[in-house]
Amino acid sequence: MQLDNFTILVAGCAVLMLQGAMFMFFWARDRRAVWLLWWGLPFVFGGAALSLNMRPGWDADFLAISIGNAARMLALGCLWQGVRLFMGRKLLLWPLLALVIGWPALCAMPWISDNMLVRVMLVSSINGAFCALSAFELHRDRSEALPSRFPLLVTFTSFATLMFIRAAMAGITPFPMGAGPMSPVWFGVLILLIFSHAAFAAILFFSLTRERREAEQRKFAMSDPLTGLMNRRAFTDFAERMDRRRAGMRHATAVLVLDLDHFKSVNDRFGHEVGDRMLKSFADVSEASVRPSDQLFRMGGEEFCCVLPETNLADAITVAERIRRTFEAVLIDTADGPAGATVSVGIAATHVPVAIDVLLAAADAAVYEAKSRGRNRVVVAEPASLLRSPLAETTPVRRSA
Repeated sequence: MQLDNFTILVAGCAVLMLQGAMFMFFWARDRRAVWLLWWGLPFVFGGAALSLNMRPGWDADFLAISIGNAARMLALGCLWQGVRLFMGRKLLLWPLLALVIGWPALCAMPWISDNMLVRVMLVSSINGAFCALSAFELHRDRSEALPSRFPLLVTFTSFATLMFIRAAMAGITPFPMGAGPMSPVWFGVLILLIFSHAAFAAILFFSLTRERREAEQRKFAMSDPLTGLMNRRAFTDFAERMDRRRAGMRHATAVLVLDLDHFKSVNDRFGHEVGDRMLKSFADVSEASVRPSDQLFRMGGEEFCCVLPETNLADAITVAERIRRTFEAVLIDTADGPAGATVSVGIAATHVPVAIDVLLAAADAAVYEAKSRGRNRVVVAEPASLLRSPLAETTPVRRSA
């Protein structure tokens, strides 16, 4: 059984419109994902525009030439805007408005309406440009780890290449690939290429949205809601990843354990709201004092931890002292007057491969040594403490800060 081009066109248009309806259904369930609407509508009116090609004499029909081509170009332009929204950028509507107004006006001129070669070249070039822009937007934010990003970028690049090839070869290939005599074979090939790219892109659009939501949920699970820092669960995950790389940290590494002094008394005197503000202030001071490559965690309560990769002991002491001095000068305005606090810091550093958990245990012991010496100071862990495995030790009992 052979499928004729008309049947392929009808089935393809129906599939496109059904995919568009699915996008809008999922957008209605999650109104924050506005990009789903911008991805769904193009499938609906793109499929509707292709249905104009089912009319007899459509290749010389003004409605198909002006409205149909404008709708198909606008569909790809809206996909580009949806990608911009997904990447957190603002809509850029003037190219779409220019297309909606300009293309029907151009089609009223004989050099467009009566010249299929010019139309094929213009429409293909505009479609290719919109797809290339979508691929560029995906490439710009490639640092966000979304597995479906690269396949979607390839899909847009592939369709952009197809459109640019169509524009370049319009004078020598049969219609609809070019401006030559109508070829049913070429018609079927082009329709299948369009629908296969659209179907693959639709799947990847949904995958991108799901991957973004899963990443947000993982980030929420790994974040401390008060300070915005990574939490103890994130630290455990980080330590496990370091262990999987074998032999712990392979470069000079330092771990700071930072514990606010007498924090319970701050809560008792000024209230938990002030205590929360103080924790947030300390987190802000710490973030401003370390590098983007450093890993800062809130381990719970008033205890924090910072992993400083490729950092020797002298530099780690400098960072710890900078945090200690800066935070010592911070005052929180309250109804009972300004509230301040200090921090004790324990440091463990090594230039040989040592597991993060070993460094953490040594720095934790050092911070208690700092508190026993009067607090508000930096203490370096004894080198011998780095030789003991944390698996052989019990977790130290927390004393009052």
